[in-house]
Amino acid sequence: MLFFVKSELTQLPPFPPQQVKEIMVQGWEKVINYQKQGKILAQGMIAGRKGGCVIWDVESVEELHTLISQSPIFPFLETEITPLISIENALKSVKFDLEAKQTLKK
Repeated sequence: MLFFVKSELTQLPPFPPQQVKEIMVQGWEKVINYQKQGKILAQGMIAGRKGGCVIWDVESVEELHTLISQSPIFPFLETEITPLISIENALKSVKFDLEAKQTLKK
């Protein structure tokens, strides 16, 4: 299952600045590790903002929740999750609709 996940830092963690930076490094290292495992297809920071976007390829919503909630910065993020369908599946759906409408016209 594919998911587009956008997360933004809503508040700085209540720790000394050096510790906050260490937490951020740990969080992005986890993202890079998940990408190496094939769980993340693409990722990047949002220019001019304190956040990022990730496209996940996981087995279920439960797996996605488990993975993102393990991030050390998760408690300080506002996260929006959007399920995606592949272009191939979208194409099949549109073709099916077209064929169904043509059948009805006959």
